[in-house]
Amino acid sequence: MDHLKLPEGAKPFIVVAYDGEEHEYYENFKGDFFTFPQRQGWTDDQVKCRPKQTGDLMGGTLEGEEPRQSWEVEKFFQTWLFFGLIIEVFALVDIPVTTPEFLVPFTLKTVLRPQKSHVVTTEKLPSLIAQWRGKRQNFDKIMQLLDHVGNLVDYHCANGKDHRSIGQYGKVTWPVKDEVTTSIIAVATILRKAARSIYNEPKKERWPVANSAILHLRIQRKWCRSDAAMIMEDFDVDGQYYVAAAASPENLDKHHACTDHSCEAKVADGTYVIQHARGCSGDDYEPIPKFISHEPSYGKNPDTVRQAIMDIYDAQDLPFLRFEQGGLATFGHKEDRYAEGADKIPPYVAISHVWANGMGNPFDNSLPYCQLEWIQKLVNDLRPGAGFWMDILCCLVGNDEQSQTYKKSSIASMRKIYAEAVAVLIIDPWLMAIPSTADMSEVCIRVYSAGWSRRLWTHQEGYLGKDVYYQFQDRAVAFGEVNKLAEEYQERLARQGYPISFPLEASGKTSFYYTGIKDFIKGISDGHFNKDQRWIVYQHLAQSFGYRATTKISDELLCIASVIGLVVKDYANIEEKHNEERTAELRMQAFLQEIGRFRQGIIFNSYRRLTIPGFRWAPVTLLGHRSSGLGDLDGSPDSAIKDFSDRTVNDKYVEVSALGGRLNAKVNLTKQMTKTLGLNKSVVEMALSNGKTVLLPTVGLPVDYPGYTIKFLAAEHGLTVNMAERRFGLKYSPPRTVASFVKPPPMPKVPSFGKVPTLGKGKFGKAPEAAPVVEAVKAEIVSYEYVVHVAENDVQWEYDRNYTVILQKDLGDKSGAEFLAMVGLMSVGPGDRYWVQSLCSAVVRAWRPGDDPKIKAGIDMMYVSEAKTNWVVT
Repeated sequence: MDHLKLPEGAKPFIVVAYDGEEHEYYENFKGDFFTFPQRQGWTDDQVKCRPKQTGDLMGGTLEGEEPRQSWEVEKFFQTWLFFGLIIEVFALVDIPVTTPEFLVPFTLKTVLRPQKSHVVTTEKLPSLIAQWRGKRQNFDKIMQLLDHVGNLVDYHCANGKDHRSIGQYGKVTWPVKDEVTTSIIAVATILRKAARSIYNEPKKERWPVANSAILHLRIQRKWCRSDAAMIMEDFDVDGQYYVAAAASPENLDKHHACTDHSCEAKVADGTYVIQHARGCSGDDYEPIPKFISHEPSYGKNPDTVRQAIMDIYDAQDLPFLRFEQGGLATFGHKEDRYAEGADKIPPYVAISHVWANGMGNPFDNSLPYCQLEWIQKLVNDLRPGAGFWMDILCCLVGNDEQSQTYKKSSIASMRKIYAEAVAVLIIDPWLMAIPSTADMSEVCIRVYSAGWSRRLWTHQEGYLGKDVYYQFQDRAVAFGEVNKLAEEYQERLARQGYPISFPLEASGKTSFYYTGIKDFIKGISDGHFNKDQRWIVYQHLAQSFGYRATTKISDELLCIASVIGLVVKDYANIEEKHNEERTAELRMQAFLQEIGRFRQGIIFNSYRRLTIPGFRWAPVTLLGHRSSGLGDLDGSPDSAIKDFSDRTVNDKYVEVSALGGRLNAKVNLTKQMTKTLGLNKSVVEMALSNGKTVLLPTVGLPVDYPGYTIKFLAAEHGLTVNMAERRFGLKYSPPRTVASFVKPPPMPKVPSFGKVPTLGKGKFGKAPEAAPVVEAVKAEIVSYEYVVHVAENDVQWEYDRNYTVILQKDLGDKSGAEFLAMVGLMSVGPGDRYWVQSLCSAVVRAWRPGDDPKIKAGIDMMYVSEAKTNWVVT
């Protein structure tokens, strides 16, 4: 692992041993790379680690049939996939390499027991890659070698499998230690990056899919679980290795409730501690800071900073401050630069920071004077003579109605506040702990992992500013400068034989949302794009908000509205008092209605969903979902939210009897529906004479994916809806065919058991092997069996109800074995569309007779209907 970059002062922490003796070295066996297993007496089943099965329902292997010990298997794969890969790749560019060049020589003298095991070193790899840069032959052959290694590693190690995983046969099927597997991934990944760089064949790809288990565990020891999962998804092994050795900014005591998908760390007001500036030894904090002066006067004479800020908001100006003469001077910024008195007002810098770092105050609009003096110094260094805007001082605190009114005014003005600032200065202790001249790997990783990059409100603050700067120990550095320095740094290292990619990936994860997406939104406001195209940014918002968190979930839409140019005040006025969750849902509903269009694939999202009728297909929040799962598919068409309330509805009647039967009436509810019957914008709710309630959804997302009806019957499917395993089975028989051959879809060897695969990678999991062709004698009906792994556990399944599973492809499709699906409850609906109430996401996997019997043990297979399209998902 010596060929990977480490933080300054860190030493390689993964030690890999190789037990092969000299006569077993790869170069001693003549022949090509791909036939090496056969020349060593290995069959394809043995390469895939498939022991002979007993055929027992619970799995297992025939005793005595395992031909090799675990250490023999590990040595074989290490010889082939590590040393063999290095030797063959460099042979294709006429650079001879041998195994001993990657082994540390023996230095210990032994007497009683000879030393056979060497320590592996890749110290020479960078110089070989630098030598390779002058040669440009055999790119396709090199990629074939790397693809073969990547596919094998993914087969054995993707989806959370490693050397401890018990396979479908009841035994460990991949007995290669984490250290060895990680070294194979590390070498293969760097050789692939080198090839793409040298041959100028850039391609953004995640290869291999498998992650190093040992790196993941090491990162989890120092980082929040959700951050660890995000790091493993965002970076290749070069970035993971660096982060695993780097320092962490996090105090894990606050992260005990976090999961792989979300960070649950919170700081309660009662435990909040306001920090003093470094070097301050006295108590210089006052809850009401000293007031110095006010400009312009607005014809008033305020005697406190708070009153002065109120006067500025009343005048429809923007407040900011300067620390001078031991107190605060207030200023009112005018948007109109030519307004009377505007020339007397200095410019201002907007301060962007994280409260958790001690620069907040949940109780008063004040900070210690040492903090104020220090902030003013940073502002003067960036823009001499400027003042500063800071939320803790300019957004009024208080539970009274007046304070809340002014706070709403300041929130509604956020876009103007940051757009009008001459600069936005990011203050984060994690960044200020190092100088701007530090190694660029360290700089970029700190930008990526800073608390500032994880909070909701800082997202809009970085987004809205014209010129945004990171404050380091010695100076402030602009966003664009960090990216430029990272790019130059990577190019320099690549020429030296270190083709890493994580520095630019780390800085780009933050800056992309403040450049590319920002330009698109500006294009809409400038009239270059139609406002109806705002829905295109929804996926990018989901990706950027997945890194963020906030104490108040209802703040999310205030931030989103500010970022993409909606009227913030409209969302601030949507409020369910003392119910934060309900307020968040109502604001999200209003946002979805205003955007109006979405990718159809959003119905497959794996987020927690809204509970509002008509919008159950949509995420309740985009925050903190650290792994992909929005459901937007490559090539997925877009659809608009539509109102179907004018669709023709079959008449529904109820008989009414009164006056002892002398007055009987038959009322047509379809024509006489009123608010007393539950009519609203989203759902028509009708109570029928038999006591049942019929819901007619009137707002939904039209989609054209195939859907199949599922019927749970209490008498037949007692175990099917037991969601302890979160799975049930489907059986589908396509119409009779006269084709002489049919090919059942293949099935991955190990299921994910409810985990929705990573999206946005162009595929769902790794590509399975081709299935054998099965002859259909006399045009018999071919049945396909599938196991459905449900992503959520809290769905309330009911008997004698019709459910629907909607997929991207028809069941029986021969091109793949795995589909991401949406499961929903069928409902009555008007018109020529089928209506379904979205419940959850699922993974549907095809079943073949040769697969693990445990996958579908204990579940019943339900027959499903022919595929229908033309759905409205509500």
